[in-house]
Amino acid sequence: MNDNLDRFIKITEAAEILGYAHYRSVIMLIERKLLTAYKLPHVVPKRVLLSEVLKLKESGQDDQNNSEKKGRGRPRKFG
Repeated sequence: MNDNLDRFIKITEAAEILGYAHYRSVIMLIERKLLTAYKLPHVVPKRVLLSEVLKLKESGQDDQNNSEKKGRGRPRKFG
């Protein structure tokens, strides 16, 4: 089953899966080392693994339900 999930997807696709309105949120996850970006040969834009995105989505939903910290501004979905 995980063999089907282990493929590279575009950062914009990862944003859609995670429920973000813009790809920049996924770039921030990469910068914070929550996701790994991969550079493929002969492909200019970086890609991420679908399995990593889905794992982050599952763990993010659990963290969101258990979070007690409430701050000002827009909440982050993950991390």
